[in-house]
Amino acid sequence: MRFVRGALWALVSVCFATAGAADSFDWAPASEDSVVEILTSDADGSLRETPVWIIVLDGAAYVRTNDSKWLGNIRRGTAVRLRVREVETQVGTDEVKDAALKARVEEAFKTKYGFTQRVMSLFRMSEPTVLKLTALES
Repeated sequence: MRFVRGALWALVSVCFATAGAADSFDWAPASEDSVVEILTSDADGSLRETPVWIIVLDGAAYVRTNDSKWLGNIRRGTAVRLRVREVETQVGTDEVKDAALKARVEEAFKTKYGFTQRVMSLFRMSEPTVLKLTALES
């Protein structure tokens, strides 16, 4: 029984340590830049470098896309890296499903990218997929 309790505490400690490391990641450079790059691998193994817009909201980073090849790569399970100012960081991605959060992210994009974002929104054929990024290394 002691072994099981000890193993559980060790597992919980690792989870909290990992969460804390990701939560403490400095997203400021990404927030300050207009464009960053998402790096994924295509099905044939070739590197796909995609410039994207990024916002930071409540300490978390978000990107958006419509039916893109890099989104297909992510859904296929490729590793994902974010390049900001020539520095690459491995990131995890979670598709945002919560409508209220998606609306807040959309407003943050409109605030950061202004007129260009508003015009692009008019020509959108479908709702974009919003991805929350989590730094897997610091």
